[in-house]
Amino acid sequence: MVYSALVKTVFRALYGEPPDLSGGREGDGLVLVADGVGGLDLCGTALRYVMGAQKLPYVVKVVPWGHGLGRWHADLTNAVNRDAHARKVAEEVRAFRDKAPDAPVYLVGKSGGTGVVVKALEHLPDDAVDGVVLISPALSPSYDLTRALRAVRREAVVFWSPLDVIVLGAGTRIFGTIDRVKTVSAGLVGFRPPREPTEGQAAQYAKLRQVRWRPRMAPTGYLGGHVGPDSPAFLRKYVVPLLRGGPAPDGGFPPVGQSSRPGDAPIT
Repeated sequence: MVYSALVKTVFRALYGEPPDLSGGREGDGLVLVADGVGGLDLCGTALRYVMGAQKLPYVVKVVPWGHGLGRWHADLTNAVNRDAHARKVAEEVRAFRDKAPDAPVYLVGKSGGTGVVVKALEHLPDDAVDGVVLISPALSPSYDLTRALRAVRREAVVFWSPLDVIVLGAGTRIFGTIDRVKTVSAGLVGFRPPREPTEGQAAQYAKLRQVRWRPRMAPTGYLGGHVGPDSPAFLRKYVVPLLRGGPAPDGGFPPVGQSSRPGDAPIT
């Protein structure tokens, strides 16, 4: 927590106050960001810097779903609070779609915030959002994503790292994941698709792309640990292109419907 607070201070020293991107013009798309536990909102802050600097036509909002600064344990363990804010996210997506049915909508979750994003997707109709990015997800690896993926029109991209051993290894083994299972998280080992999927599950998991941390990502500031993917340079290179609906960036991306989990077969 102290390290994360220091990183946020560095962000503000380097980039100033993050721009307010909650307005927008007619036709602009929507990006909703649910950050990790503890209330620091590092990922959302950095993404606002990057998207503001590129002047992209999106409204970018950070979802305030936690209990306040430093209250990471309450954020992690209060499932009622998680689900209530997930419903609010789903309501905001529906309201935006009613006003701008053709504008793109993306959800981004980091760490514990991925639980809010996935639960929100489960409340939405099919193809409600264009895409989803789950960064260092603090969900259990065997969490069934089928219902959430139905709400995704294009693809869901997961960034995970086998080096995230403190927070998503030991941390969630002791305190539990955001879906309340005491195990290592999907952000450490990737999601495990059903071994014998039904036809419906296979169709949904075909939208899932899992991206393992690689040393080539290190120049962006992502060294494989938990705070690294909050780096503006990482978000600029690997995440923002996904939100623009363009091709996946270079640097270890497997094809859609496949996983970079060692030894995994295609998710079909």
